[in-house]
Amino acid sequence: MSKQSFLKGAVILVAASLVTRVLGFVYKIFLSRLIGAEGIGLFYTVFPILMFLITLTTAGLPIAISKLVAEALVEEDTRRVKRIVTVSMKAVITLSVIFTALMLVLAPWITTNVLTDPRAYYTLLAMAPIIVIIAISSILRGYFQGLQNMTPNAVGSILEQIARIGAVLVFATYLLPYGLEYAAAGAMIGMVIGELVGLLYLVYVYYSRYSLRKMPHVPSNKPLEPFRKMLSSVLEIAMPVTLSRIVGSIAYTLEPILVTRCLVMTGLSAAVATTLYGQYSGMAISLLVLPTVFTYSLQTTLVPSISEAVAAGDQLVVQRRLYQAFRLTALIGFPTSAILTLYATELSHAIFNDKAVGPILAIMAPVGFLLYLQGPLSGILQGLNRAGVAMRNSIVGSILKLGIIYYLVSNPAYGIAGVAWSVVISVAVVTILHFLSVTRLLGFYVNLVETVKILISTSLLSVWLLEFRSFTHLSDVWLVTYGTISGFALYFFVLNMMGVVTLHTVSRLPKVGKPLAGILRLVPFFR
Repeated sequence: MSKQSFLKGAVILVAASLVTRVLGFVYKIFLSRLIGAEGIGLFYTVFPILMFLITLTTAGLPIAISKLVAEALVEEDTRRVKRIVTVSMKAVITLSVIFTALMLVLAPWITTNVLTDPRAYYTLLAMAPIIVIIAISSILRGYFQGLQNMTPNAVGSILEQIARIGAVLVFATYLLPYGLEYAAAGAMIGMVIGELVGLLYLVYVYYSRYSLRKMPHVPSNKPLEPFRKMLSSVLEIAMPVTLSRIVGSIAYTLEPILVTRCLVMTGLSAAVATTLYGQYSGMAISLLVLPTVFTYSLQTTLVPSISEAVAAGDQLVVQRRLYQAFRLTALIGFPTSAILTLYATELSHAIFNDKAVGPILAIMAPVGFLLYLQGPLSGILQGLNRAGVAMRNSIVGSILKLGIIYYLVSNPAYGIAGVAWSVVISVAVVTILHFLSVTRLLGFYVNLVETVKILISTSLLSVWLLEFRSFTHLSDVWLVTYGTISGFALYFFVLNMMGVVTLHTVSRLPKVGKPLAGILRLVPFFR
């Protein structure tokens, strides 16, 4: 079972994530135009409850599995690998079945007493099967990550998204004549079908190529840990991540309830409050997190890579991974934050046909880079076995965010913009805390010269975007398309002139590096 290099694994996940994110955006565009902001609001009102239940069931297990499997393979202890996976699978299936049953029983009470809109009941029922499906998938994904083979997860995510898009649009369209509540439930049914297709693929790959039974038996003098001790080892790593995500999920679950209730306190109707929350959560946030397609891939590959390096005592590799993570995040994060800030209204109108989303996005986008850096920093802390530190930082951010929401959203002067400001402040605080924690552990310092060069290139990109908008009279769709493409061309040209991104840099990328470098050699002045 050959493993992939850190960069190769990251590139595979980035490529897959790009495909799934583009496909996801296509279906979100059609879905938002089909059921509108109010229907999107109904869908996302129950979505935090799903995330909370998934967190309770699986949260830290994929990370724990990938870390423990990577460490066991360093010692060639295949018996321990098998034990890790089987113990985790039994635990997660049991929990997911229990929580699914509880949700079905409590669904009427939740929609009547917790959520502000009782129409969400059908969506809540529709999502019940997804808990068990995601739970099993998470164990298999963690196993493949521990093997440092990202291909099964990448292909599975693409198949899942394709199936989801088709099913969501079919069911939402079919059920729309019966009312928005049924259309939102149809969208959730589509999600369930997509997750099921992804799971079936992972199961197929597992049994055909990566089954535990096919692992070579390596004799070991170490006694095999009993069930309870192995479960304790898994939970020791998983619990800090789980607790962190539980707090985050509680905050995420409380967010729509708190936001809509605070908006109603200002005199708005429940329907208008739901619409505003749909603009924020289903549209503005979707645009803001788009670049996490890169940083999530980095986080996923960092955990097993750093765990392996720490187990082998190779501090040089740990430092190199941290530098690579910061550099790649800066190269992507700075320019995308600028584009999302300056073209917020145009992007919202072009993609969602709703200019009202623009001001919300414009408030959050300037801290985009800090949001994108948060994932890799968290992955580094988890790989260093400091998941508890990441948990503490995340809890601080979640509590702070809820407090700001209550204070600002209930003020008519802020309204839904108060949620955007809560994102800005909480993201900045958590990322700074993560960064300080990493620097204390590793003594890492930012390459200021290279960072300044990236910032200069981003500044020139920003000037170009503003000038391009001022002297053209294009529709928002074409303004965003031409402005972004030409802006990125300028950005990378300046980076090349300053020696940050060169032909040599590009050629080192796995798989696509050499062909891409060959194409770039045809570009005048690119060296």
